[in-house]
Amino acid sequence: MSSFREFKDFKSDWKPKKRIPVVRTLIVLALIYAVYASGAAQKAYRFIEDQRKIPVEEPAYADLPWREGCAKTQGTSFDSKKGSLGQCGWIVKSEKEVSELPDIPFLHYAASVPGMQYPLQVHWIADSSDFWNPKVLILRSKKTTTSFYHLMLADSSFAWVRADGCRYPGACPRNPLQGGALPIEADFDFGGREELLLKDLFMGIGEAPVYPILPGYVISVSKDSLGYKLYLDHGGNLFSRVSGLSQIAADIEVGKRLEQDDALGRLAPNDSAVLFLEVLRNGRFVRWDDFYKKTHVADAADVKLFLSEIEF
Repeated sequence: MSSFREFKDFKSDWKPKKRIPVVRTLIVLALIYAVYASGAAQKAYRFIEDQRKIPVEEPAYADLPWREGCAKTQGTSFDSKKGSLGQCGWIVKSEKEVSELPDIPFLHYAASVPGMQYPLQVHWIADSSDFWNPKVLILRSKKTTTSFYHLMLADSSFAWVRADGCRYPGACPRNPLQGGALPIEADFDFGGREELLLKDLFMGIGEAPVYPILPGYVISVSKDSLGYKLYLDHGGNLFSRVSGLSQIAADIEVGKRLEQDDALGRLAPNDSAVLFLEVLRNGRFVRWDDFYKKTHVADAADVKLFLSEIEF
């Protein structure tokens, strides 16, 4: 009897293995594939997404005449010398009030960049018939006045630029020496000037100050037959090396952060002195003219002409 109970208990724990219904599984997979191939699933997904979307409303001022639109955004309208232009102004007392300006991304960005001083006067100038497509934006605080111009580029696209023609926002390198670099054209004769294969040559008046092309940190300071040499890290894998300085600023040291208005040093006290510059981007030498043109999308003379045309 005991052996029978053991057998009975053993049999109660045993269960037959379940078999996978192959035919039904294949039918279900075929139906799923047919639905996917017909595009029904994608249509259903798009329908659900469309139902979830919140309709975007046009700003209440967008279709109003410029004076009414200006008043609608708590601005003050001003008469312009040129009758076809309109001007609207706002006073922003703090960074929190930037959100109360018209719902225009660039306007909000320019009025809230780090270091902006408040209260801030904001002036918007555009054609009265197309007022929310701007021409000029002016930001004025107690200490500074900054102007941005909406210019059409050669490819018919528009860009915001500063008075010097540099695209905004973005890094804006400055010329390290008053004047420009010696042009190095494709057919330039390097005979006797092999050092210019990987350097740009600047000519300047004796003892003229030299500035960094962008803010950055001093990596090294050395001296050779050309004079003092400074190596700077501007971030983003961009470096510059300046050589040919007869003297360097007293507070220059390794690790120091320099702004664009902090002089590196001065040229030799000659009637005509030279400066060598190397711009290294991602480990490769970049000609100064090519590097400068990447950011300066318009000539300062073109900006001046633009202002004269709108009589601003």
